[in-house]
Amino acid sequence: MRIHQDLRRRLCEGEFGPGDVLSIRGVAACYDTSAMPAREAVRWLVSEGALQFVDSRKIIVPYLSRERFVEVLFARRSLESELARQAFPSIESCHMEALEALDDSINRAIEAGDLRRYMRGNHAFHFLIYRLSGSAVLLPLVEQLWQQYGPSMGFICTRWGGSGIADDHHREMTQALREGDSEAFCQALTADIEQGMQLLDDDAFSQPPPSVGLSG
Repeated sequence: MRIHQDLRRRLCEGEFGPGDVLSIRGVAACYDTSAMPAREAVRWLVSEGALQFVDSRKIIVPYLSRERFVEVLFARRSLESELARQAFPSIESCHMEALEALDDSINRAIEAGDLRRYMRGNHAFHFLIYRLSGSAVLLPLVEQLWQQYGPSMGFICTRWGGSGIADDHHREMTQALREGDSEAFCQALTADIEQGMQLLDDDAFSQPPPSVGLSG
């Protein structure tokens, strides 16, 4: 479970890109464990659609087609808006301060062109909110969507750089929280998700050169 959760986080944060190669041996070495827990964690992620077996030893981060990516974004918009609505009553001042600090860090990452730090901060910002929903049904579904979305979005963001992230919808969300405006909060979150659609073009899903993740 520890390996699964950490690999899931790294996929969500775009640390792995489409086509990256992993192996059971490489995963086991990375987490200083035997092959059995590494294999089980990888199989778990394969069952969730986050990884794909090529053969008995080689695992890759799958490519998403434009159609699949759009479908994932549609599902994110629907499910995450509901999670935000459920979380809203539980968001207290300490959470608002944490969200504002994360937003400031994200903005600095964009200014510095540090897309990895941007992806990590964006993931932390969203899931701080979603976990406050207390949902035992929607939250795991959204985590699976982010596993599929993260590698492709990380690759697309790398192509566009900070210029593709124009609007600070996170700031709109924290302002809505300060004002106690649930509807504006959910609308800003939806706009933040939809911003990903603006980064799509005909070349966004051309297959990047294969790279090596946790192989060996």
